[in-house]
Amino acid sequence: MLSGGYMRKILWVDLSKSTLINESLDEDLCLNYLGGYGIGIRLIYNMQKPGMDALAPGSIVGLATGPLTGTPAVIGSRFMVMGKSPLTGTWGDANCAGYFGPMLKRAGYDMVFFEGASDNPVYLFIDNGKPEIKDASMLWGKTTYETEDILKNEHGKNTQVASIGPAGERLCLISCVIHDKGRAAGRFGLGAVLGSKKIKAIAVRGKIKIPIAYPEKVDSLRKKYINQIKEESVGCSELYKIGTPIFTEPSALSGDSPVKNWSGACSVDFKVEEAEKLGTENLFTYRTKKYGCWQCPIVCGGIVAIDNGKYKVEGTHQPEYETMSAFGSNCMNSDIESVIKANDICNSYGIDTISTGAMVAFAMECYEKGLISKKDSDGIKLSWGNPEAIVKLTEKIAKGEGFGKNFSFGLERASKAIGKGAEEFAMHVRGEAIAMHDPRFEPAMAVIYKMFPGKHIQASQFCKPEGLKEVQHSFGVDREKQKGRGKETRLLECLCNIVNCAGVCLFGYLSTRVDCIPEFLTAVIGEKYELEDIIKTGERISNMRQAFNIREGINIIKSPFPRRALGIPPLKDGPTAGFTVGIDDMLFEYLDSMDWSRDEAKPSREKLVKLGMNDVIQDLY
Repeated sequence: MLSGGYMRKILWVDLSKSTLINESLDEDLCLNYLGGYGIGIRLIYNMQKPGMDALAPGSIVGLATGPLTGTPAVIGSRFMVMGKSPLTGTWGDANCAGYFGPMLKRAGYDMVFFEGASDNPVYLFIDNGKPEIKDASMLWGKTTYETEDILKNEHGKNTQVASIGPAGERLCLISCVIHDKGRAAGRFGLGAVLGSKKIKAIAVRGKIKIPIAYPEKVDSLRKKYINQIKEESVGCSELYKIGTPIFTEPSALSGDSPVKNWSGACSVDFKVEEAEKLGTENLFTYRTKKYGCWQCPIVCGGIVAIDNGKYKVEGTHQPEYETMSAFGSNCMNSDIESVIKANDICNSYGIDTISTGAMVAFAMECYEKGLISKKDSDGIKLSWGNPEAIVKLTEKIAKGEGFGKNFSFGLERASKAIGKGAEEFAMHVRGEAIAMHDPRFEPAMAVIYKMFPGKHIQASQFCKPEGLKEVQHSFGVDREKQKGRGKETRLLECLCNIVNCAGVCLFGYLSTRVDCIPEFLTAVIGEKYELEDIIKTGERISNMRQAFNIREGINIIKSPFPRRALGIPPLKDGPTAGFTVGIDDMLFEYLDSMDWSRDEAKPSREKLVKLGMNDVIQDLY
């Protein structure tokens, strides 16, 4: 019997009927799928009809925590938003930190699921185990910032809020869920699913104690792993000093982050001195204070402000690495104030910064090649590196106005709307913009982007925690040696599933040794977890996700991949010049190691039986 980690309660909200149903969290689900999107995908697979339109009332969208969320585990701050993606048609899950996840559990629930659709705007309020559907007509049309302020004023400053902005309300396919005025569950367009159901926000408040099996052991482990972060400098521990923007400048210089919509190279197209302007020393001149998520010892975030000028911002979250690169080197832009402003617009209106920055870069290339004119772009001169154009187009995309309207629905639809061969310059997989780590720098990213459209953290960005001896390759090192990378991606993916579904921050995971997660799970839940146990659970989650995609009629193998990101043709200059990614060999290696078919990535009968997923066999075969 599980002793801790779970509140043991799920809330089902039927918006069509305005009903709230409490359901006990099944212990077998916890043992087999752990939490988060692991349990979420199993439940949605069971409850949602195959082929359901993601924006139809019959779709299901959920918010979920993991067993380590809200506990002293390093770093148990995460929650997930999950469901069928209206952008890609595949399974979609987006990860978010801050304070909402721990408070949802203290409000009495491990996860909340929404089905049906309300006739009028509503929000869900949970107060110490008491849920209530409340009118949100006064919130509809408000930004995520305004929504949070209003709900905190209404329910108290300790209330934690996750909401959609105007973009989600109008079913923008790159819309997302925003918490704490800048923590984003960004990818897969899940904000639009909430918008289709007329759910503006979820507000939670509570003081219910989260059970822990062995509290003294958990406290001891926390001291041990904080020491690894701050004293032993394990893995990514340096993030506690600076945060993810530390990667922006060196990633541009090394070829890890894309330049000029993936067509150029740093030191050639984007000069070294321009990349240096995006460095942390410059960014931190705008920082007003540090920001840390719930009980986080790393404290990698920050609040920034621009006091004067056309990009004035009173106070907002600093852009993270992905955002810095998307609006920076990929747009040939070294104006850091414009990046801060674009990030603030995206957070306020509730749209994904990676997708938005990628579409601005795409529009700039289309403009350069004469596929769109200044008249087409509502008078915006979309020249490379033009900071004013970047901010203006970002705002138009966020509002869905004029030229920005088509861009609200993702790169695939935007490129088709433009036509004239624009599809060649749209860097996406199934409509989801690929993230800001270049496969020409780390070849395994091609497999990750292919199998999980555009998602960069599904295999820890191919970073490995210390002590994982089975993984020999390191991120971006010896990229000519591609053999073995596909097989190793499988292992890293399975571990990353556990990190996410446990409710732990990826940076905490990569700042400690590999035993951290199984040790904390053992101490918090009360069951014995070894590394091989959690790898098998992570594999079960991966198979469940792939079963969902196949049942939806998705053949991920046949989904086109942008040739430019593979080095076809190779870059002529820069740090990755002359390099081409052999995606097929790595992909087959990955599929073989997963025991999935090479033609459609279908899990074998034997694999499903071994993982105890016999009921899925009849759906796939």
